Amino acid sequence: MTDRGAAARAPVETPRVLLVDPYLARTDPMERKFVELYPSLGLLTLGAYLRGQRIHVDLVDLTFARDARPAASRIRSFRPHVVGVHTKTLTHDRALEVGRIARDLGAFAVAGGPDAASRPEEYLTHGFEAVVPGEGEATLADLARSVAAGLDPAGTPGVLVHREGRIVRGPPRPFLRSLDALPLPAWDLVDMEEYLGRWQRSTGERRAAVLTSRGCPFDCSWCSKPTFGRTFRQQSPERVVEELRALRDRYRVDYVRFCDDVFGVSRPWIDRLLSLLAEERLDLQWECLARVDLLKPELLHRMRATGLARVYVGVESGSQKMLDLMNRGTRLAQVERTAEALRQEGVRQFWFLMLGYPGETLEDIEATLQLFRRFSPEEYSVSIAVPVPGTRFHEAVRNRLTGRAPSRRGAGGRALLYEAAYPETLYRWEQARFGLEAALGRARGRLSPRVVERIGHVADRFHEKVATPLLTGKRGPAA
Repeated sequence: MTDRGAAARAPVETPRVLLVDPYLARTDPMERKFVELYPSLGLLTLGAYLRGQRIHVDLVDLTFARDARPAASRIRSFRPHVVGVHTKTLTHDRALEVGRIARDLGAFAVAGGPDAASRPEEYLTHGFEAVVPGEGEATLADLARSVAAGLDPAGTPGVLVHREGRIVRGPPRPFLRSLDALPLPAWDLVDMEEYLGRWQRSTGERRAAVLTSRGCPFDCSWCSKPTFGRTFRQQSPERVVEELRALRDRYRVDYVRFCDDVFGVSRPWIDRLLSLLAEERLDLQWECLARVDLLKPELLHRMRATGLARVYVGVESGSQKMLDLMNRGTRLAQVERTAEALRQEGVRQFWFLMLGYPGETLEDIEATLQLFRRFSPEEYSVSIAVPVPGTRFHEAVRNRLTGRAPSRRGAGGRALLYEAAYPETLYRWEQARFGLEAALGRARGRLSPRVVERIGHVADRFHEKVATPLLTGKRGPAA
């Protein structure tokens, strides 16, 4: 880096920061199936904050690209001092590629997001010069000013760098006290019409995403929280409505997905938000991800009245034993109550289910299938458990990892990444069983109950007598 004294005497350029979302939808098999595409709210908020700090900002969104070439092209033309790349497990390989491109083109590459926070040394030794493991707004602003001034960013609060073979950590940076102090996302940094147009063509609705909180106060064993830990902060309901109104007025949005890790943690908060939605008459439909222990029937009725159309529910398993092993903090009775209440209110249900978590037996998987069969949710995702770095699950199976990367094609919920109780073929077969059960559920309105029941019976017999013995052999659950 440049000498500090010389840099202090030289005119300081206005920092230029290029933000990059390395996610490519065409390489994500899950997105091909569900087509749930929204721009990165974290990067859009970061961009808006940096603009408020008088930093020049641009953003490369690779979502609809074929490869990373648009990032290289923009680095050459924009000549940023800093290239900030958002990382997650799925985009690990692409993020490293963008980091190497930035370094080769003379920019200072910094990685943020959950994956880099979970394994910073890997990023620092593969092209990135810094990692920001925590909240990014104030940290990236300070980092950009240091780099633009030719100063060594080592020691900057909230920044990790690699020096002389070891990680040098700057002092911890406190979280923002008020999320209301953040500006509205800089939607103009991406092609919003590309996203909205795709939604409109596929659903007839102009859908956008909103994030009202940061963090999650719950402690599921398989969930990674390297950025915010178990802290939890929320925007005020009034600030949320301001953002909803802006999306409706600027982009004609008529459907919103609340992307919070858990929506409605605070009952007074959601009561106030629902009151404002009723008063404002924004004429929006919306969806959210919620816990079954928070979705009380009387609350669901109010949510439905203000436009709730779909709820994503982390059911995970139909076995109480497995819910306890996952440290979910929920009871099967709550799952059943919530599923029935959603059905009564006419709200679509999207269930997240997980197979292959340590301790699971064939009986536990069967219990999950029976629960699924009983309530027949409109949509679902059943994944093979992924041991994400930094989680208790990952630590428990560290010595049994197969070495397969969840970011590669075919993995990430569809492949077995550790030596589990049963072979991968068994879990893939079980995923197929859920697919058949979902198809039978949809067929109940078109075929006679007797035909549907007969198909299900034949499938169950084949599973019990042929598929399970063939796929498991003599293997059984681990001790």
